[in-house]
Formats: sequence, C-alpha cells, structure tokens
Amino acid sequence: MDTQLDTAHDLVLTRRLPAPPEAVFAAWTEAAQLQDWWGPRGMTVPVARVELRPGGVHEAPMRDTEGREYPCRFTILEVAAPHRMVMRTEGEPFPGATLTLGFEPDPAGTRLDILWRHPTAEMRDQHRVMGFARGWGEMLDKLTAHVATTRDVCPMSLPRSVEHGWLHRLLGEWAYENSCTAPDGQEMTAAGRESFRSLGGYWVVGEAEGTMPGGGPARWMLTLGHDGTRFRGSWAGSMMGHLFVYAGTLSEDGSTLSLDSEGPGFDGTGMARYRDEIEMVDDDTRLFRSLVQGPDGAWTLFMSGTSRRLPMAAAR
Repeated sequence: MDTQLDTAHDLVLTRRLPAPPEAVFAAWTEAAQLQDWWGPRGMTVPVARVELRPGGVHEAPMRDTEGREYPCRFTILEVAAPHRMVMRTEGEPFPGATLTLGFEPDPAGTRLDILWRHPTAEMRDQHRVMGFARGWGEMLDKLTAHVATTRDVCPMSLPRSVEHGWLHRLLGEWAYENSCTAPDGQEMTAAGRESFRSLGGYWVVGEAEGTMPGGGPARWMLTLGHDGTRFRGSWAGSMMGHLFVYAGTLSEDGSTLSLDSEGPGFDGTGMARYRDEIEMVDDDTRLFRSLVQGPDGAWTLFMSGTSRRLPMAAAR
C-alpha cells in the first residue's frame, strides 16, 4: 500500500491470507460472502449490500448473540479490482473516517493491508480504545477461515473456524532471538529464521533453522491446528528424540496461545509438564515463552524470545 502513514490519525493492520488477491477481494465485495465472515467473533450479518463502484454502498450491519444490531455502512470512493478499494464511513461512531484496503500477491497468497484514517486524532484514539486490534483481529481470523475453505474437503473434516484463522497470523518469514537459563543458572542465547505456511487452511506448519542456546546448529518443525474443541499440534527438534504433542487454548483477549505438552525432565530421570506460549504483539512481532512445571505445581519460565517478521525482500 503506497499511502503515507499519519501516525496521529491512522490505525493499520496487515494479514497474510492463504488465497489469491482475486479471491480475497471478492470476499470483501460480494454481499453473500460478506455475510459469511464480516464482524468480530460472535457477530452475524443477516443481510449485506455492495454496489461495487465509486459512490456505491458497502453495507453489512452486524447482530450480536443477544439480538442487538450495529449499523455498518460505507460509501465506496475508489475501486481498482482486485488490488485496492477505498471507502468512507457513514454515521457513528467514526463519521468521515476512511478505510483503505490493499490486496497484494504474497508467498502465502495475499497480503491484505488495512489502513483506517480518522478526521481527528481524538477519533483515532477512541477507535483504538474501543478495541480496534482485537475486533479487527477476530474479523480477519474469520476472513482467513472463509477464504481458505474449499469445496472438495474431506467429508469427515470440520468446517474451518476462527481458530484456524488465528493460527494463520503466523504465516510468513520471521527472524527469532531466544534466551534461556541453563540448569546451572547460566544465561544462553539462540537465533535463527522461521518459515510458516498453510496446509489446506486447517494446519499451519513452521520450520526453523538456527543455533542452539549456547552454540551448535538446530532445526525444528511445528504443526498447529484446531479440532473444534482445542488447539492441537506437535513439535520436533533436531536436538532430541522426543516428540512434543500439544493441546492448547487461546486467551480471552485473543492475543496468546498456550500449548501444554509433556517431555523429558531437566534432571533426566523422568517426564515433566511443559507449557509454550505464543503471544501476538502485532502483525509483525510475536513473543515466545516456555515454562516447566515443578513438583510443587508451580510454573517456571526457562526460555523466552522475540520473533520479528522479515520484509519480503529479506525473506527471499
């Protein structure tokens, strides 16, 4: 997106989606598709209307689980299918704010850039405080699940869900830096690169290559999915023969995925319970924490790290 940012008035999001720009653009501009995904978690859209032309209407009023309705009407200002659309809000709570959408090809499928520009800094701050990051994050999770859905799915499979959409926030290329505490108290660091891809919209598969804490090469593979009840997955690394099998949940605010597993204890005499946490700080930054449970039931942090998304040129 070539629009210059105004930090006092703008809010932005970027998401990688496992579908081509034409499919993602259609999901935004076809009324029947809007009804399938528009709105945060728990919201439905009984009716939608799109007039795909400058001056046309883009309308998708939302209804919550208690039957309350929330108007959502835009006037379309610009259309350059399938790569760009600009709309202006009509009515409260953000009258006159513009929404610019960019749909660009990406190794994952599409990079969707979202820019909200508000007439005043006060309106921008109000939008942020009202839950911009969480609400739009949940809506894009639903969009991801929607565009990943295919007609030739296995008859035993579950529909793709907002949880599958959340996992696709990981798509792309990352650089990580980790630190950990050895049993003797020594602090050690590790670094490397990660690559995450979608597997059918149901699974996210990650591969990494870098260094072990304290030195030496390391590679690992991670799979994550959702079975309709809990997050499921596995982790395997080149440094050990144990396969960690995950069962996990998402925090109430939708920022942190907690994954529980069992593996060899640090003392080498038995098994221990582990918890890995993945926290999405924003579209391009995530935190990692690994904890082990002691005999007293308390959890102790022994590894933490930060992953930062690589620009497309650096990822090649």
